[in-house]
Amino acid sequence: MRARRQSDSVSPILEQILYGGSSVSMNLITITREIPEENRLFRARGLNKAILFKYPNFDEDADDYANPIADEDEDGDAASRPVETGIYIPHSVEHTEAGGLAIYLRARNSNLLLAEQFGIGEANSEAAAADLRTLTLIDSVPSLDAFLLKACFEGEKVPVDKRHWAISDTEDQQLRRLIRARIEPIVRKAIDGGGNGAQSIERFLEAIWNPELEEAGLFVSAFGIDRSEADQIFSAWKGTTFYEYQLRRIAPRARVILNWLKSRECIPVDIRMHKPYETQLLMHIEKVGKLLETTLMDIRQILADYEASFSAFMAGQPEPFRDYLRKIRSHYWLLGYCVSALTSVSHLDARCMKNNPQRKLYFEATHKLLRQFEVALDRRREQKGAF
Repeated sequence: MRARRQSDSVSPILEQILYGGSSVSMNLITITREIPEENRLFRARGLNKAILFKYPNFDEDADDYANPIADEDEDGDAASRPVETGIYIPHSVEHTEAGGLAIYLRARNSNLLLAEQFGIGEANSEAAAADLRTLTLIDSVPSLDAFLLKACFEGEKVPVDKRHWAISDTEDQQLRRLIRARIEPIVRKAIDGGGNGAQSIERFLEAIWNPELEEAGLFVSAFGIDRSEADQIFSAWKGTTFYEYQLRRIAPRARVILNWLKSRECIPVDIRMHKPYETQLLMHIEKVGKLLETTLMDIRQILADYEASFSAFMAGQPEPFRDYLRKIRSHYWLLGYCVSALTSVSHLDARCMKNNPQRKLYFEATHKLLRQFEVALDRRREQKGAF
């Protein structure tokens, strides 16, 4: 019974960090256990005994269910990158659910806290500078998906032991082929129009993974976009395509969960024993259902915009695709949040419904699952310095 009480006392946000899935959480305690110290991600030992996590930080002035995409020219850093990175330092690496401290990388006092906790708040040594750069690169990606992190570090030519990435070489190459196949028609259409040959087209496709190539700048400048933005645009383009394919895997379960929330099957089997709380529970179910529907609608809108601009470009009308590229960074970050939230909800649902094909729960289990879903889908998550 003691272990049960400890589990029940875990805060919803900590539950999300610990059990929300690999898109939102990277448990370095587990990952680095089999990796020699000299090959670990960070030089500071304490960082390799922490859990990195992503959390949303959308505009607080927006409505609960508003589309948070802002114009690229008008948004600040918080608006253009509405998903932030945190570091959870548990009091005990053996009992991570027992609580600990959290540091948020974009908080005003983050350098001070990093210095106090790990000795890396200022880049006053080669090791500290390397760790700060690693944290900055991780914070430049909307989620902690291994494929995107691996591509980010490789693009910046920062070597990382591949055991840190929970992805095989086969899966990595397969995803690269899928992304190439999605992007190639646009590159081929644009380059063929200039009378370039197959070798030139191949160079432009190579620029997808190496934005330092001259062809990357040439491609974006053809759309009236400054060459200096090539890196961000290509990264966002790759990421958007990755999330599109990831969505295909989780969409079926997301639909199952949404249909369940709208059905009588969602009502706890022992609801009669909790009649005083029935109305409150029904309101909670409705709220979570709206959050999930909004997330799915945002994804559909982003992908519909992409398809429309793609079709227009292939039909000889480049203006819609040019406009899409100019806003692709905001789309990328919102899509990354939405897909990560769905992945987390799917992961939590699978964990709860294991060996329960009827999807019937008791009141306490229903309440806990709804609470976990709400945190996963919440776009204004509260920052906490301690859990």
